[in-house]
Amino acid sequence: MKRIITIIAAFAVVLFNSCQKQITEKKVGVPLTIQASVAAPAGTKTLYEYDMEDKTLKGSWDSEESITVVSFGKEGITAVDTFTSTGEEGRKKAEFSGTWTGNEGDKVICLYPSVDTYAGTSIFDGVRLYSPTIYMRSLSTASGALQHDDPSSISDVDLMLGEVEISGDEAHVFFEHQLAVFRIEVTLRNFPYEAPPGSPFDQARVNSIRIKCIDPDSDVEEEWGVNGDPVFVRFSGLDVTTGSYTGEPFTIERGPQDFYLLDSGNNSDLTLMDEDVVEKTFFVPVRFDKDLEAGYELCLQFGGNYYDDEEERRNSVTVFPGCDMRKTITSKRTLENGKIYNFRVTI
Repeated sequence: MKRIITIIAAFAVVLFNSCQKQITEKKVGVPLTIQASVAAPAGTKTLYEYDMEDKTLKGSWDSEESITVVSFGKEGITAVDTFTSTGEEGRKKAEFSGTWTGNEGDKVICLYPSVDTYAGTSIFDGVRLYSPTIYMRSLSTASGALQHDDPSSISDVDLMLGEVEISGDEAHVFFEHQLAVFRIEVTLRNFPYEAPPGSPFDQARVNSIRIKCIDPDSDVEEEWGVNGDPVFVRFSGLDVTTGSYTGEPFTIERGPQDFYLLDSGNNSDLTLMDEDVVEKTFFVPVRFDKDLEAGYELCLQFGGNYYDDEEERRNSVTVFPGCDMRKTITSKRTLENGKIYNFRVTI
């Protein structure tokens, strides 16, 4: 699905030309107002609500929003501008205001989330003057810990790209989703894991979800599970020179997508504790560049992860025994960006 954003640019084209003629050493920006609307039903944005009947995520704009407008020419990026919007939380339409500082003849694209936000900083790299490539990192870092049964927890990482098209005195951009959402319903029963002596996992707590795909017939060698995955994308890039731009990201690295639950330690919302059965639902953003082919194994794995104080980082996910849920794909299943896919698993 696409989000339609209309740039109200009355006199903008004239201003573009007149301002460029006056530029010497300092760029003179062109003020613009961007009117944005959310396309139904899958115009997913910020205040997500899960519709149980049509299996889509319906969204609206938050009280404060921003997008990044990137201009580029033959050699790379020429301008990076931030457009912002404020208004009533939950509105379906929004007006973004900003100043365009690109050059006449540049190609112009928009990024969401804005690189000025935490999620945008975590996802996008290379969004700087003269860079020929914008890089997009794993969504797991930007999304932070997943909140139980809270679709709004992935709102900030609704990764979208769009190219601005100028026609007369108006300009438009069609934002396209670069991710889908897995809705995972987990039932935890009789948890089988017992941590060995000295293990950092001192209790039976599941605090991580790993999603990956396996092609049993592939001869591709994996290194720590990276680049052997035939479907899921961890790291990609987007060429931003007028000679190489295609509008489609290219894959740099494939591999498992790891997500943490609720916190940065061993605690999580998916643990037996004093209960016999725990049922939780998590909304997980995923990226891919291929479909699920017949014979592939789709893996939803659950385990533990802890913060290593000495190395000042999280350790890799440890998949607990009995928590490796695998499904063999019997017929090809097409994955589409902007869609939601529901899974039920019992541990």
